[in-house]
Amino acid sequence: MKENDEIWIIGTEPPCPRCHHLNRMVHELVGELGLSVRVRHLAYTDKASRELAEKQGLEPGTAKDVAQKGTIDMDWQRVHRLVDPNSNGSTENRGDVCCPAIAEWTPELDEMLRPCEDEALELGVMMTPVLVFSGRIRHQGSVPSREQVETWLVETYRKAVENDADQITIEVFGPGCANCEKVYQSAFEAVARLGLDNQARILKVTDIQEFAKHGIHITPALGVNGEIVSKGKVLGAEEIMTFLKGIIF
Repeated sequence: MKENDEIWIIGTEPPCPRCHHLNRMVHELVGELGLSVRVRHLAYTDKASRELAEKQGLEPGTAKDVAQKGTIDMDWQRVHRLVDPNSNGSTENRGDVCCPAIAEWTPELDEMLRPCEDEALELGVMMTPVLVFSGRIRHQGSVPSREQVETWLVETYRKAVENDADQITIEVFGPGCANCEKVYQSAFEAVARLGLDNQARILKVTDIQEFAKHGIHITPALGVNGEIVSKGKVLGAEEIMTFLKGIIF
């Protein structure tokens, strides 16, 4: 699958609550719609992120970068207290991450950072989190509503939503941890190496109730055409290729 056919969530590394929440939301919606679209989290410092921003005449950055560039007076201690109620609001040793992933995202967090979002483009900054569909920036600077993201997905990938001719369904079960993400990305690599891009769809399943339905008590797990072939193992592309060859060919 080409990069311009992918969904990117561009954010900080490690992800802040906003980047993490948007990433999880997109994965859930892609699964619910039955889309086989590769979802990737990219750091805003990555080469691909910088190149995308440059095409728009922008530079990638965080809310902190925007605030510094525009001399926007922000109460960062309040931001940090919101994401970590047990902290004293200290901003020391937090690097470029404006809101470390200590707590869950809340709409209040976006509202607190809204002054930066409002001025980001004017200041020439592609502000995280950034949602990119097939090489096109759909949203940046905050977490869009679930309904809006679903609408964009259908608009962008309508043919995939309406396509019922998929012969192979590969499901990666996991709550969204790093190991589950490794298996998910490896599945796309395995499919590409076997030349099955147009014959397979890869879904990431994060619903715990679905785990129980399939008898999965430890993740990550891998399913092919409804059959669970692996539980609790971080599979690489070669191992997934072996499973696919055994079941499909």
